[in-house]
Amino acid sequence: MEKGMFGSIPVWEMLVLVVVVLATLSLATPESESNQQVLEVSEITGEMRLTSRASMDALGLQDFQIGPLATIALDVHPIQSQGCTECQTIPTGFHISGEVTITELIDSAGRNGRVEGTLNITYLRESTDTHTLREWFNVDWNAGSASSHWVGMLHHTPAKWTPSEEFSSTFLETAQGFESRTGPFVSFHSVGETSREIEGCLPGGFSCSKASQSDYTMIANFTEPRTPSLIAHPENWHMSSSNQSALDQPEGMDGIHSILSLDDTVASSEVWSPDSNATPTAMQTWSINTSNSPNFSPMTPFFQALGLPSISYDVPDGTWTEADFSHYSTGVITNEQGELVLSLVRLDT
Repeated sequence: MEKGMFGSIPVWEMLVLVVVVLATLSLATPESESNQQVLEVSEITGEMRLTSRASMDALGLQDFQIGPLATIALDVHPIQSQGCTECQTIPTGFHISGEVTITELIDSAGRNGRVEGTLNITYLRESTDTHTLREWFNVDWNAGSASSHWVGMLHHTPAKWTPSEEFSSTFLETAQGFESRTGPFVSFHSVGETSREIEGCLPGGFSCSKASQSDYTMIANFTEPRTPSLIAHPENWHMSSSNQSALDQPEGMDGIHSILSLDDTVASSEVWSPDSNATPTAMQTWSINTSNSPNFSPMTPFFQALGLPSISYDVPDGTWTEADFSHYSTGVITNEQGELVLSLVRLDT
């Protein structure tokens, strides 16, 4: 089962989407352009019409009508982490930062408004030539009362195969450029030698199609590979014991809890946290029903068009544990071997 970018639970979809956006940012060229030099993304600009309720909620705009316009201007810089003692290879990735302005907002009383925010995203990936082992991301959306801050880690066990070229299976070449074979309509064409224009429809949009006005138009600018900046590697998570039966029901991860197919609660005294000294105020563990839990591969054509290889996450057999702490909430998946394979933190803003 594959969920769209803006499904019924936008928080989870947006987090997975971030991982997709931040996968290795290189100019993945079709076969007809294979002799060109491989470039990396340096800037993404454009506009996106927020045409669904879920897309509004994901940006903290629950009190406004759907349909406002989001304008983005993002810079992209390569990074490399140092200090990972458990990594087989040096994690590399990108830092994305810039301004997002949302206009044409209308509240329930018919009043107009706008939101100006800054987006900072850090992404790292530990990988070999053919497989991805682990990924880390930090997403900070700073927009006043609509702010949110998430930190996460994905551990692929076994390592996930990462194909380097999938254009032929995703896009058809046309006289104007390329367009997606299946799913929401996406098209792109080159603008000069170092830019690409992308337009198309968001999943779940009923008024957008190949023949109509697009939900978004983006320009991705590329440059020659640059020397990555060095950053400290994200800190390891810690496992401790806690009396689950004496704690309240957690609430901080309700959105993600709802999209997973969970069976009965299970007794567990293990709690994972980025702070070894933190004590949870609420905690609960459930077994995962993988036959009904979706595997996530959001908006593959859109991100390949931007030059961003797509990524997917398969929910494994195991348990899902939520915990609330004084200043943040966590959600973790451990597999049947007890390994931490997914960890999320929602920080209070």
